[in-house]
Amino acid sequence: MQIVKVVGVGLIGALIAGLLRQEKSELFIFAVITTGALILIILLSSLTEVIKEFGLLVGKSGVDESLFAGVLKIIGVGYITEYASAICVDQGVSSIANKLQLAGKVAIFFMTLPILTNLVDVISSML
Repeated sequence: MQIVKVVGVGLIGALIAGLLRQEKSELFIFAVITTGALILIILLSSLTEVIKEFGLLVGKSGVDESLFAGVLKIIGVGYITEYASAICVDQGVSSIANKLQLAGKVAIFFMTLPILTNLVDVISSML
């Protein structure tokens, strides 16, 4: 079970980060980033399976594959932005975290424009 590994790494990382925050505060951020990276590595195998299944679904639907790639990029931007924002909050700079979240939302908005255009085209052709 992947979730057991993820929770284990998360709890151990949180414990180490908590200890480092008090004893060696300059190493705290490295513990947080390393823990996050380990969690992402564990999840990569699960993510590849989900992406394959999503690709099969797109193939069956007849939707343009570039839209599929766009959706995956949007999801990636959301995850990366959330991760970077959380690191900023951990470092006590929530104002930068808020700006990162805004930048991610703006990037996602621009990335959705081709998808929305395609959706409008499909709806128009149906009418």
